[in-house]
Amino acid sequence: MEHRGAEGDLRRTIGNLKDYRMRRAAIVLCVALSGFVGWSGSALAQSETAFVAAFSGTWQTLDPAFSGDGACRIVLSGARNNEQYALESSNCAGPMASLQGWAIVDNQLGLLGPERAVIARLGGNQNRMSGQTASGSTVVFERITEEAAAAPAPVDASQATGCVFYGYTATCATPEDLARPTAASEDVKPMAEVLVRLNARSEARPDASVVATIPPNTCVVIDECTTASDGNWCKARISDVSGWIRQQAVRKNRWPIVTYTGKCG
Repeated sequence: MEHRGAEGDLRRTIGNLKDYRMRRAAIVLCVALSGFVGWSGSALAQSETAFVAAFSGTWQTLDPAFSGDGACRIVLSGARNNEQYALESSNCAGPMASLQGWAIVDNQLGLLGPERAVIARLGGNQNRMSGQTASGSTVVFERITEEAAAAPAPVDASQATGCVFYGYTATCATPEDLARPTAASEDVKPMAEVLVRLNARSEARPDASVVATIPPNTCVVIDECTTASDGNWCKARISDVSGWIRQQAVRKNRWPIVTYTGKCG
């Protein structure tokens, strides 16, 4: 039977992909872009199966707001448990302490608590997801793989050089420079000074879309911060735009730098 319109185009594109991994990734992408609109029951079921297969596995967040004795770790299972998929968690605190399952919720990955209450909604790719909790806090989960666990730990760039450089300078940053920006008092927002030309992104992950590029020596207002394996990410306000900025980067694939500090002015 010939499938017409957007559904037919999506089916033909997926069907022409020979490599299973590419096919699975394409299905997941189609789900995210189409919002399931116009898909038949069988196509929807196949897409959900592919989505579950792609995102099942072990994930963790390093944010202390969600972690207890160690990093909050969750295992997303492909096994169905009534109207949701099974989930196991360890070392989780705050809102993540009550996780009981996961499901596709409004075309996002939803982490569920008691009575299927949505604790957090996440989006992203098969290695890193970011999103919001029900209370509005940002959380980043990163995949933990057997290969990553078995491989020798990579040498941190700062260990190789003995220095994380202060922006584009030859001066080493201090531990204070690498800390999250904090407010001077409870009634004001934290501020940060951007030290380098820096992209602000729509989500707290490197592959998220760029919403603005901030020039060096700019002071920005910080709304919130979160922590991932690549350091702190903070949500900055630039004029009437908000975006996530990464506090540490590597310049020219060699020199580790701090991109902004909590000192402003």
